[in-house]
Amino acid sequence: MEKPLDNASVRWDENNQPVSVQFGDVYFSKHNGLEETRFVFLAQNNLAERFAALATGETFCIAETGFGSGLNFLACWQLWEQSRSKSHSATHLHFVSVEKYPLTCEDLIRALSLWPELKPYADQLIDQYPPQPALGVHRIRFPLGGVSLTLIFEDAADGLRQLKPCATDGSPAPPNYQFGPGKAKVDAWFLDGFAPAKNPGMWSSELFQSVGALSAENTSFATFTAAGVVKRGLQEAGFAIEKVPGFGRKREMLCGRFNPETPISNDDRPSSSEGTTTRGNARGSSSRLFWHLLSSTDRPASTATNVAIIGGGLAGCMAGAALARRGLKVTIVELQANLAQAASGNRQGVVYCRLSPHNDPLSRFNLLAQVFANNFYAAPDYDLFNSCGDRCGVLHLAMSDKQRTHYQAIAERYRCEPAQNAPMSFTSAPASKSNPFQWLDEGTASERAGLQVKYPGLLVEGAGWLSPQDVCNTLCSHPNIELRLSTEISDLRRAENAWLLCDSDNAQVTTASHVVIANAAAANKLAQTAELPFNQIRGQVSHIATYHAIGQALAGLQTVICGDGYVSPPHQNIVCTGATFTLRNHEQSLNGQCQQANLDNLAAMVQLESGMTPPPLDGRVGFRTTTPDYFPLVGPVPKHGEMRASFSPLQHKANAALTTAGEYHENLFCLLGLGSRGLAYSPLAAETLAAIICGEPLPLSQELYRHLNPARFLIRELIRGSRKRSV
Repeated sequence: MEKPLDNASVRWDENNQPVSVQFGDVYFSKHNGLEETRFVFLAQNNLAERFAALATGETFCIAETGFGSGLNFLACWQLWEQSRSKSHSATHLHFVSVEKYPLTCEDLIRALSLWPELKPYADQLIDQYPPQPALGVHRIRFPLGGVSLTLIFEDAADGLRQLKPCATDGSPAPPNYQFGPGKAKVDAWFLDGFAPAKNPGMWSSELFQSVGALSAENTSFATFTAAGVVKRGLQEAGFAIEKVPGFGRKREMLCGRFNPETPISNDDRPSSSEGTTTRGNARGSSSRLFWHLLSSTDRPASTATNVAIIGGGLAGCMAGAALARRGLKVTIVELQANLAQAASGNRQGVVYCRLSPHNDPLSRFNLLAQVFANNFYAAPDYDLFNSCGDRCGVLHLAMSDKQRTHYQAIAERYRCEPAQNAPMSFTSAPASKSNPFQWLDEGTASERAGLQVKYPGLLVEGAGWLSPQDVCNTLCSHPNIELRLSTEISDLRRAENAWLLCDSDNAQVTTASHVVIANAAAANKLAQTAELPFNQIRGQVSHIATYHAIGQALAGLQTVICGDGYVSPPHQNIVCTGATFTLRNHEQSLNGQCQQANLDNLAAMVQLESGMTPPPLDGRVGFRTTTPDYFPLVGPVPKHGEMRASFSPLQHKANAALTTAGEYHENLFCLLGLGSRGLAYSPLAAETLAAIICGEPLPLSQELYRHLNPARFLIRELIRGSRKRSV
């Protein structure tokens, strides 16, 4: 089992500046690190002029090798704020950085304390810095500044592979293969690893090939070094090189521009990380397959202009908001008279994932989704925890020995020790940031919860509860979103490079260049998504008034408590507890047995007086839509018949190596199958979908994206057929 990367080992010199123990090198110039960044990376890439010249709606992408202390990113963000024209404030900066040895949060704070003028930016970075030790891809949003940061905690070459479409074994895909209708490219490179003489492993031929493959006309680069291996590698990757005076006492450095007419070699060896991960996948995706990718030669390039979304629950509203933030016009079509009336209609929902210390794909996705959702709902653009709920923390009770072992392992992994021998001016991270997952014994857990709980547990301090209806209404208040309520879409038709959305009377409701299907199990009623596999699970939530004896006993509850069920703090004089999970039950009315099951689960979690009279039957029934593997469905909608034909060799040989890309409906996507994790899964799922549609770097690893791709079940079905025949 892979484990998260080791954190950087840092010693602090006499000037309180960090020095890498692994590489025996400084993180930035001892003379003036901030001025070095401005000279080497910002000026030599002409960023001030290029930022100012961006048109409304444009995105500028910078990629970096070596995040280190984050100094380059923060200096770039500061320049971005200073350079953008007020009339073009809707532009977006996407900064991608790869780091093999990330700093701990405490070391990051200490390093950035050297630059007081960057504190407004540093505070925001520290607040969302991923829990350490970390592995894989992490997306961070700074919405008020129009900035996104994608941190990739990998070796540099392997990390850059996450930006390029790859086969299931990690080998590079053909140049015309991509994740969606748009192809991601980098506008400027910061090549800032430790010096080639001290860290030769980073400056590999594979790294330079990736830099070239991700570049296009007018892509620039800058690097502090003038080493021959770097110069030759960049020239072979297609860059015109220029030597210029270096910063301070450094004689020379390199900068330059990409020449798209220069042939680029393509090394197709699989990377160690991606190949190892997929070979360990018991579902059998280790073959060199490209089923999750689209071929740009099969269709003309298309840029999204307007998007229609079918479904006005959490999935549809979250997708709509993600696309609207990127400047697209969005129409959300909802069957009901209001948003969030079906599975998203509960009074209170919990930002909750089932957390595990294991490194299997679902456990990794759950952790990423939990962290991203916690930050998303606290972000200042919507301020959803304050306006639609409460960031009160979620206490996961350890009601079995297995859960106790798992939760203690999580807490131990992410426990952060206070900084040692720090200067007096150094400010430590708050406990909730240093230890985002805290193990609490039964007494401490009871004190934190505000009432007596029966088990110890894991506290996720940054989570809480939200009103899904309020969340959906707030997200859809964006000026780029139009609502069409009380409208059913019964048919989708493709005509003249657009989609026609028609109702049950065959009347056209709207047209769009791109469509997202986000209407849960009703997606099976549309021809294009009829074969996607879903399970519907009935869930009943109980509402207990605070004037009732049990409600009074729960009145002091200060956190959400999760165990076999959940109970959330009182809201509008109602306590919500539940929820049942019942397959093959389509009863829509409240059920007394389910109410009792909720009360039994509540009594198993918290201490209640015996003999309390049960409250009156009250609550809500909803039907969650899940998938067989519990991952949501996020991405382009497959053409099932065409893909079965293209990948039919898998029925005869499970590890057949096929070079064809997947077959997908043009500009048709889905976000489905969130199950009971709608609040936790939907922000990351929507960010992933928007990245695919808009040609941005993915906010998660390619391996995890394959676990979300809607064609995965079709491919597994073919592979299972081969295995059955071989038995």
